[in-house]
Amino acid sequence: MKQLLIIMLALSMSVGIYAQAQPQGQPGQAQGQDVKDTDELLKGELVPEEEDADLTEDQKERRKVVQEQEALWKNPDFKAYNKNFQELHQLSKAFANNKFRLALSNYQSGVNVLFKNRDWVEQYRKEEAEKKRLDEKWYWQKVDRKAREERVVSREKNTSKQSALNYFTRSINHLDEIKNPDLRERPEFKRLLSDVYRNWVMVEYDLQNLPQTIPILELYIEIDDNEKEYPAHKYLASAYAFEENMIKKYGGGSEDQMLKYRYKKNVHLLRATELKYGKDSPEYKHIVNIVNRDEVISVTP
Repeated sequence: MKQLLIIMLALSMSVGIYAQAQPQGQPGQAQGQDVKDTDELLKGELVPEEEDADLTEDQKERRKVVQEQEALWKNPDFKAYNKNFQELHQLSKAFANNKFRLALSNYQSGVNVLFKNRDWVEQYRKEEAEKKRLDEKWYWQKVDRKAREERVVSREKNTSKQSALNYFTRSINHLDEIKNPDLRERPEFKRLLSDVYRNWVMVEYDLQNLPQTIPILELYIEIDDNEKEYPAHKYLASAYAFEENMIKKYGGGSEDQMLKYRYKKNVHLLRATELKYGKDSPEYKHIVNIVNRDEVISVTP
């Protein structure tokens, strides 16, 4: 029971390491329905597994025959040369639920690592601020101490983020193993996948691995209404800008590649601004002018 409660708690952290305010319901919206829908998403399984009461007589008979045949042919050392038949079990509800629970557990572990690090940093800064510094006679000593403290904080943050990233990566791998297309369309699956993708991107970005965030972000905005979240486009614009500047400064790519990255940078920059401020806003018009100048530079001989 305790483990189930922990798993249920993890999925409730839908915004992950950076708690973001969830949109409030519209006036007149049925609150009871909201609670019911949320409860369905907080279950520790992706889909209810088949019970005997839900099976037809033919299905029960087939299951009985299959179990008898498996008992006759039981061979724990069997290794299939052709993997296609062996992979069929990945379409089952039991397999999907198992992988979903593992993904959920790893996601929760990653979030906990980051929460604990945030608490540690807060406590460390508090303790350092309360210490008496009788040996500090010169201003440069204070500056040097502050720099040392920031190095300690930075090192601890990076260590925790790398650990959390490993958990999030394992969670993504578990979800990728769920092959049943119908189950992958369930809201529970999409919600957890979105949460893991989002947190993976933020941590990977903080670790200065900007190019690696691009494919995950592109997958993220393909899920339901995630494309309407302006921060996703903000991150993408920044990552593409990084790729563009790396080619511009150090080479390692063709001019066509650089122009491709520039184009995608501008597309997501415009989309992020549109979603946050609206097309009629002065902010959007300002970004349009910047993008137009950027594109003019791209085609100037």
